Amino acid sequence: MYLVTNKYNRGTDTNTLTVKVFLSGEKQTPLILDFLTVDDYLMGQLLNSGIFLMNTITNSIERVNTNEPKYIQKLIVKGREKGWNGKNRIEKQNGLDYLAELGYEIDSLKPK
Repeated sequence: MYLVTNKYNRGTDTNTLTVKVFLSGEKQTPLILDFLTVDDYLMGQLLNSGIFLMNTITNSIERVNTNEPKYIQKLIVKGREKGWNGKNRIEKQNGLDYLAELGYEIDSLKPK
């Protein structure tokens, strides 16, 4: 199970999208990823509505939307590589770092 929320950060024109992933029956030990990004005036949180990003591993442009299960699955795999097993607590993770490790060019998402 997973939950995706976002919050506009007033005064900085940024937005924090938070992804929480829970192993079934383990509500106390989620994988939590924060994606601090620019906030688009029209679209809001770009990762919530979908943004085209270059993936240097696959050499293709993909529309990345964190509401899609295929991206949640990729984030879970990265979380497991970093020591999360669904039953243990780990510190909040930087979601943009995860995307970069998955090969995505994230410069267009970073706040200035």
